[in-house]
Amino acid sequence: MRAVSAPSALEVAPGGTGTVPLEVQNTSGVIDELTVQVLGVPAGAVEVSPSRVVLFPDATAHVQLTFRLPGTFPAGTHVLSVVLTGRTGGATPAPLPVELTVPARPGTRLGAAPTLVRARRRAAYTVQATNTGNVPLDLALRAVDTDRALTATLTPSTLHLPVAATAGSTVVVHAPRRLLGADQDRAVRVEAAGLGDVAVRGDVLLTLRHRPLVGRGAVTALVLVAIVAGWAAAMWFGMRTALGAEPVGKVVAGSFYAATVGAGATPDGALPKDGAVPAAVGATLTGTVTSAVDGAGVGRLTVDALRRTRDGLSVVSSAATQSDGTYTMSGLFPGPYLVRVQSPGYTTLWYPAAPTDGAAREVRAPAQQATEGVDLRVTGDAASLTGTVDVGQTTREVVVDVTATAAWDGADPALTWTTATQGGTYLFEGLPAPGTYTLTFTAEGYAPTTTTERVLGGQQRIATAVTLGAGTGQVAGVVTDGVRPLGGVTVTTTVDGEEVQVGTPTVGEVGRFVLPALPTPATYVLTFTRTGYGTQTLVVDLAAGEQRDDVRVALPAGAGTVTGRVVDPAGTGLGGVQVTAGGAGGTTTTLTAGDVGAFTLAGVGAGELTLTFTRDGYTSTTVAVDPPSGSAGTVTLRPAAGTVSGRVLRGGAGTAGLTVRATDGAEVRTTTSAQSGTLGAGTYALDGLHAGRWTVSVLDADGRVLVTTLVTVTGGASVRTDLTVAGA
Repeated sequence: MRAVSAPSALEVAPGGTGTVPLEVQNTSGVIDELTVQVLGVPAGAVEVSPSRVVLFPDATAHVQLTFRLPGTFPAGTHVLSVVLTGRTGGATPAPLPVELTVPARPGTRLGAAPTLVRARRRAAYTVQATNTGNVPLDLALRAVDTDRALTATLTPSTLHLPVAATAGSTVVVHAPRRLLGADQDRAVRVEAAGLGDVAVRGDVLLTLRHRPLVGRGAVTALVLVAIVAGWAAAMWFGMRTALGAEPVGKVVAGSFYAATVGAGATPDGALPKDGAVPAAVGATLTGTVTSAVDGAGVGRLTVDALRRTRDGLSVVSSAATQSDGTYTMSGLFPGPYLVRVQSPGYTTLWYPAAPTDGAAREVRAPAQQATEGVDLRVTGDAASLTGTVDVGQTTREVVVDVTATAAWDGADPALTWTTATQGGTYLFEGLPAPGTYTLTFTAEGYAPTTTTERVLGGQQRIATAVTLGAGTGQVAGVVTDGVRPLGGVTVTTTVDGEEVQVGTPTVGEVGRFVLPALPTPATYVLTFTRTGYGTQTLVVDLAAGEQRDDVRVALPAGAGTVTGRVVDPAGTGLGGVQVTAGGAGGTTTTLTAGDVGAFTLAGVGAGELTLTFTRDGYTSTTVAVDPPSGSAGTVTLRPAAGTVSGRVLRGGAGTAGLTVRATDGAEVRTTTSAQSGTLGAGTYALDGLHAGRWTVSVLDADGRVLVTTLVTVTGGASVRTDLTVAGA
C-alpha cells in the first residue's frame, strides 16, 4: 500500500472539525484490505471513512479523515502520522506526516457563591473562575464599586488556571456604618482580565444588602416588646402572688405540668428563667480534608454543616475546600453540628470517620469563636491515567515500557504498576486516589524519562504527552575492491542537513570506516567514492540507539556509469529489482520511492556489458548495454507465468465439453475440458497465468456456474486442481 496524495497541514479550531482527503493505491500484486491509523491524537478525535477499503492490485481509493476536536484540545501545532497497513503483509510504507494546527482560543467564566449577602458592615463571597478555553490562563481580579461607597479585598488577586481548571478567590466587602433606614442594595462588580497577551475577560456581580443598625420596623418592634413585657410582668406578678415560691419555667410555673410530668417538675428542653441563654452571634468551623491514600490536601470538595431538626437533617452551611484541602464555614448559629464531606468520585464521610450520620460525632460551635481541627480523611474511587509517548519518526514500531510508582511519603514499595504502549498510548486503571505517582518511561535505544502526575478520586486523567530522546547510533564496516580491503575511500553522508565525510585508512585497519554519534532513529544514505573506482550508494536504517558494524561494500574497478529504468508491462516503474552487471561486475537495486524503477550502476569497466534484471514473481531479463552510451534505456519485466491444470469430474468420471474459466478480477482466461489427455477425459489446462490469486470456475453450455474454487498461482509453477460438478 502507498498514499498517492495527502495535504501536509491542517488547521482545526477547538470544538470544530476538519477533514483530510487521502488517495491510496494498492501497489502489491494481490487483492488487499487497507487499514488507516492516525497517531498523535486520541482515537475518539478522528474518524476514518470508509473504515474498510478493499483494493485490487494497482487500484486506488479515496479515504477521508475527519477530525473532531473537543473545545479544550490544547492549542499549538501537533505533528500527526498517518499509517497505512495492508492485511497481506509486505513492506510497510513510511507514515505520512500531517501538521495539525489548533489555534488558541482563550476563555473564562466567573461565578460566585453567594451572590447576595445581607449584612451591616462586612460581607464575604467566594468567586470561582473557570478556564473554558484551550490555553492556560493567568487572570488578574479587581473589584469595581461604581458608587465608591464600599471597599473590597480579593484574596488572592491573581489566579493561574490550567485548561478546564477552576480556582477561587475570597472577596471581602466592607461598608460604612448606617444607623437608620431601610435595607439598601449596593453592587460590586468583580472583573477578571488575562495577563500578558491573552485577551480574555469575565465578570460577576455581587450584591451587599446593607442593613442599618436600627431599621424602620425596629421602633414598632420596640413598642410591641414593651407591650409584651408589660403583659409578661403583670402575668408574672399575678402568678407569683397566686403560686408563691413554686419554681417556674420559661413560660409558666412548674405546677402547670403536674398532670403530665409530675408536681414541681418541668418538661425536657424547658430553659430555667435564671441562667445564660446562647447568644445569637456567629460561630466558625475550620479544618482540612486530606487523602487517606497519600495524606495530601484535597481541593474542590464540598463540606457541609448539618443540624438535626424535626424533619430530619438540614444543611445549614457549605464550603468548598481550597487546593491545600483547607475549608472555613463562618456565620454559624452557635450550637452542635454534624460535619460531612462529599463530592462525585469520593466516598461520603461524616466527622470524624463515620460512613453514616448515625455513627457521626457532633461538633459544637461556640458563639464568637472559631472551632479548629475539624479534619477529615477521604477515600476516592479508583482513578485512571492515560497519555501518549512520542518516539520520533521511525519506520519500526517502538514499544515503551511505562511504570507508575506511588510517590508519597511512606508509600508501600509494592504499589507499582507496569504497562506498555500500544500505538504510542498507555493506560493505567484502578489507581488508588487521590494520590501522586511517578511515571517512568523506558525503551530500548532511548534515554529514560520520568514525570509526576496526581489523580483525584474517580478521575480519568489525561497526562502530559512525553517525548523520548533517542541515543546516538553508529554505522561501521569495511570497503573492499571485491577481494581485498580498500583504503583511501571517501564515505559521505548527511546528518541534520550537514554533509559528513570519513575515509578508510591505507595502513592498519585498511578499508575500515566508522560514522559515529549519528542521531537516531533515522535513515542515512552512504556514498562510497575513490578515484579509479566506481561509486557505490548504500541506504542504512538505524533504529533508536542502533549500532551497525557489519556493513561491507565492494567498489568495482573502472569509472563507467550505466543508468536506466525498469517497468512492468503497464509501464509503471518497478522498484526492488536487482540489477547485476556481467563482465565488469557490480550490482544495484531499482528505487522504490521517488523515481520508482530508476537505477544507476557505477564503476563498470570498458567493453561489452550485459545487465541482468531479477525480481521475485517476474521473469528474469538480460540486455546488452554499450558502455559509452551510459544508458540501458527502459527495460520491461513481465510477471512470471504459472499454469493451473486438472480434470473436470462428474460422478468420479472425467467430463468433456465444459467451459473452465479463471479470473483475477481484471483478466479472464477460458478453456474447454478435453475428450482425452494424459490424465484422461475431462482434462483442462490454463497456461500463462501471472502470479497471484485466481478464481477457477466450471460453466455449463448456458453459462451457469457449476463449481468454483480459489487457486494461488506462483511464477513458473504449475498447480493441479480437479473440479467436481454435481450430477451423475
